[in-house]
Amino acid sequence: MSLLQAIDTQFTIGDDGHVLYQKQASNPLPGEVVAKLVKGDAPLKPAIEIIDGASAFDGLEKEQVLERLNTWLKAHLKTVLELLVNLEEEKETDAAPVKTIIERVYGSMGILPREELEDVISTLDTEMRSAVRARRIRLGPILVFIPALNKPAAVRLRAILWALYNDKPLPVELPKDGIVSFTVEEDAIDKGYYQAIGYPVFGGRAIRIDMLDRVISAVYDAADKGQFKAQHKMAEWLGSSIDGLYAVLEAMGHKKVYDPADEAAETSEGQGAVEAPVEDVKSEADDAQAAQAEGTSEVKAEVGADEASAKPKENVKPELATFRLKKGKAFQRSSGGKKPHFEKKKFDGNKGKSKPKGKKGDKGKAKDRGPRVISAEAKKNPEDSPFAILQQLKK
Repeated sequence: MSLLQAIDTQFTIGDDGHVLYQKQASNPLPGEVVAKLVKGDAPLKPAIEIIDGASAFDGLEKEQVLERLNTWLKAHLKTVLELLVNLEEEKETDAAPVKTIIERVYGSMGILPREELEDVISTLDTEMRSAVRARRIRLGPILVFIPALNKPAAVRLRAILWALYNDKPLPVELPKDGIVSFTVEEDAIDKGYYQAIGYPVFGGRAIRIDMLDRVISAVYDAADKGQFKAQHKMAEWLGSSIDGLYAVLEAMGHKKVYDPADEAAETSEGQGAVEAPVEDVKSEADDAQAAQAEGTSEVKAEVGADEASAKPKENVKPELATFRLKKGKAFQRSSGGKKPHFEKKKFDGNKGKSKPKGKKGDKGKAKDRGPRVISAEAKKNPEDSPFAILQQLKK
């Protein structure tokens, strides 16, 4: 079978950007190198250069081979990156803001920060948003992207295309197929590369876009009055430690305002540093020792029961830190989009009556909520005294 009659599955792209041709359609091996991909006019429009001397070209015109390879490449890009390639086909009915979003997402290989499109997004009406959703584009709180492009084949192909267009050497480092996240040295990598292949970098961790979006959505869904509490499931989604989760959240621009772990550490340090004062009260201790010994057996039983009930459950996870949301459009939506919270007021039977004001300076003092003890002392009658009765008997 000639190369010109070969089916598309007989051609493959290597990690180094070379195009390989397998003469036997049933053979799973890559085959012979016949061409290579080079930088084109756009990231999704690479060019092909034929490699002279390939045995597959025997008796074939160079122009015919190049035409066949270009036909295959166009079909291959549409198969692996269908939703992204389809963005090139603009509809005449699309409004200007929709076209702008489509062009930017296409030029950014399917993902870019929302802040770069915020002015355009703010002009979208309901019909325009429907048109954007129809293109399978998600307008997330932080990123605008196409969720369906996180499959390994799409990640790999975008990596090759990005490297070619940005004049980077091939092969490039690729994430393991299906991996959710992994640590990176931010100073030693190109964040633009990881973003383009669907693994944006936050807090020293490259995170697959679908899982990152799940965490981002959970943050804004749980936010109340501009704050939210980190959740253990967020770390599980990222496949990271709790500290790793905190680093990711802070890299997004959220600020940690309270961490129970820090408070617990300070408390334990303070308890270790304080020494109990020793007082010389032997006489009082000796007097109390006998009384204390009598109730020892009963106290031990009660203490044992209390200790058993006070032991923390092994499956109970510790409370995590609270963060203040990053200021911006998403912050405004989270703090203003929910119903306002009002404290419930107890019914007051004296409503309308003015309450006496306390003295100046007493404002803010907490009232004593302890149990109230009311005692009444019996009135003493001198005539009931035993001495008075004795005097009456002597008379």
